[in-house]
Amino acid sequence: MTLYSEQCSDLSKQDILFIHGNLASTVWWQPTIQEWKKQGGLGKGSLIFADWRGCGQNPDWSNDDPFSIEDLAQDFIGLLKNLRKSEVCIVGHSLGGLIALQMMISDPRRISRAVLLDSVGPKGVVFDDSMYEAFRQMSASRDLTKTVIMMTIQNQEKLDDDLKERMTDDAFKAVKGIGSSVLEILKTVDFTGQAAKVKTPTLLLHGKHDQIIPLKDSELLASLMPNAKLQVLEDAGHCWNVENPADFVRRLREWF
Repeated sequence: MTLYSEQCSDLSKQDILFIHGNLASTVWWQPTIQEWKKQGGLGKGSLIFADWRGCGQNPDWSNDDPFSIEDLAQDFIGLLKNLRKSEVCIVGHSLGGLIALQMMISDPRRISRAVLLDSVGPKGVVFDDSMYEAFRQMSASRDLTKTVIMMTIQNQEKLDDDLKERMTDDAFKAVKGIGSSVLEILKTVDFTGQAAKVKTPTLLLHGKHDQIIPLKDSELLASLMPNAKLQVLEDAGHCWNVENPADFVRRLREWF
């Protein structure tokens, strides 16, 4: 699987791969890129941003075409191999955090350090029928998709209108394909045993006001991973990377 990716060079001491969450795309990292450049380069390393299969700039994905978290992780590992990146740091947001965890399990020598922002927990998520119905309705209405997506962002009224529209376009694409299939996958995952073996130094960031992923998910990850550190973000919801990119980038630069 060849993924669409972008690189911003000469910004970091080491290469850093960013993985977005469900119903998202590389667009969600635009505030991070802008803020990182504003705060200045730190070295010759690159910031690498890539879309999941079926998301953003990648071809559409049929919602009846099966895949797993392992498949998504292998897509990104393949990308790093193609880019000849033998060692990188990694940032995963929401379900992107679980993909990042799978990468640390599958190819631990390639990932030197990690940040998981509002990550899905090691036991996945079990959704009730209302969530399946919500996804069905969103797949038929871009306006509804925009409303739902913006509700995940605290103080979303501060975002640039063009950024909102681009986020919505990519969410609407995903909810009609790969995004809806994720609901089934998350019902069956269990990384509790494997997470306990991950030795990668990992910073877990979780918004105190996150209405999507409960704090207990990050608390469980922190208790399982021997080299994990949890920081609760007092001013954040589910999407600190767009809610407060300045503080988010400062935290990344300190950790990496």
